Parts: sequence; structure tokens; C-alpha cells
Amino acid sequence: MPLSSEPLRKLGFLTIGLFDEAVPRLGHESTLDIIELGERLGFDSAWVRHRHLQYGVSSPVAVLAAASQRTSRIELGTAVIPLGWENPLRLAEDLATVDILSGGRLNPGVSVGPPMRYAFREIDEVAFALPFTFDHGDYVKILTDIATRLGPALGWQAAS
Repeated sequence: MPLSSEPLRKLGFLTIGLFDEAVPRLGHESTLDIIELGERLGFDSAWVRHRHLQYGVSSPVAVLAAASQRTSRIELGTAVIPLGWENPLRLAEDLATVDILSGGRLNPGVSVGPPMRYAFREIDEVAFALPFTFDHGDYVKILTDIATRLGPALGWQAAS
């Protein structure tokens, strides 16, 4: 029985990417594996965190291009592209290319404000000092729990 009288129509997830600094390729592969798992579990969308000069996916748009070739249904999005740091022509071309490759499944998220790194420097320094212990298995467990327990409790039905 749903917790809400109005069913949840769509359910997506966000990933920052998981990386071993010694072997960055494994982090990108892990991110792509998580997106593929999300599609198999019936999630409607997968979002990749976009931050310059920070830990995580080095080029979310390129990673989403790869994800578009490994998936067929799940929508793919950026969360979020800081427009102030982007070349508008290059970004438009890259996003258009990924949208074509994905068959129209790209949802580019953008921001127009100052980069958070400068707006909240103190918070960033504390956050990056904390140990990062989230691993691929944690993502698998959380996505599976959301798809099989939380989503249905909110009236969401996995896409097929």
C-alpha cells in the first residue's frame, strides 16, 4: 500500500562516480555499471554530478555518451553544468551529440549562479576532509533497496 495518495510517477538517482585515484578508468566503468543497473532495476533516470576540479566524474557529458551506448531506455542527465565555466558553443555541440546518440534521452541540468566551490569554501574544505568510504557495493544495495522497497511504497512502478 502506497504511503502517499498520489503515486510517484518517476524515480531517478544521482551518482558522483566512484574512483580509485591510482586507476581512474575503474571509476568511470563503475559509474557506467551503476547506470546500467539503474536501467535494469527500472529507474526512469540517472544523473551524473558535474563539478570542475573536484573528486568524481571528470567529464560527465562524455560519460553520459558512453552510458547512452550501454542503455536503451533510462533518461540520462547532468546535475548540474555550471554554465559560467563552459564554452557555450562546445557545450551545445557536446550536449546535442549525446542527445542524438541517446535517441533523445538526455536531460541537461544547468546552473547560472557562481560555482559552489567559491560560494561555500568553508563547507567544501570540511566535506573534502572527511573520508569517502562509499563503494560500488553500497550503490548496488541502495539502488536495489530504492527500486524494490521505497519506490513501490511511494506508488512507483519500475519501467520496463
